[in-house]
Amino acid sequence: MPEVVNLRWMHEAHVESAHPVYLLEDSADVIATFEPGGTVGMHSTRPKGGPRGRNLVPGTPHTGFAPGVWTGEGALRVHRPGQPWSTWRWLSARRTWSESWYVNLEEPWVRTESGFDTEDWILDVLVADDLSWRYKDEDELAWASGSGRFDGGMLERIWSAARESIGVLEARGWPFDADWNAWLPPEHLDVPQLQPGWDAPR
Repeated sequence: MPEVVNLRWMHEAHVESAHPVYLLEDSADVIATFEPGGTVGMHSTRPKGGPRGRNLVPGTPHTGFAPGVWTGEGALRVHRPGQPWSTWRWLSARRTWSESWYVNLEEPWVRTESGFDTEDWILDVLVADDLSWRYKDEDELAWASGSGRFDGGMLERIWSAARESIGVLEARGWPFDADWNAWLPPEHLDVPQLQPGWDAPR
């Protein structure tokens, strides 16, 4: 059975959300994690705003956490250490891969005692089965910039990472050319549980 670790998205040194995931690979080249459907994570209860009311409002106090269930198909997240994004695909109950991909722009993952930390950069790239792509949540990123979460330098870093990821995609580079079956999780996995330290501040 693979090890269970905490994958945490941070905001202002506090946990924005924490998810227990199975660690399928942890090497100098790739970190691969799998989160089955039905997994329960914890999400900050700080006030939220933005176009769809999903983004934490900068400067508001930490208030606690509420559980949230990862619905739908299992999510396999692949991250190359040092790279400012991870690439996601979904695994059905029939153990077939989704034809679509999801590029989540974020801070390069930082190793912790209980897993890995990152910070979500809000902007994403949705990739279709023919590897055509489109941006997702540009309006939420603009709101976050206007609300003070990201300054101009950080905003440029985010867009630069987006362009870099699209360049890799259009060149059919890794992991779009990878054998994802190498990361197939074992069958009949239990729903993982958060490990101690999931709520520790950075």
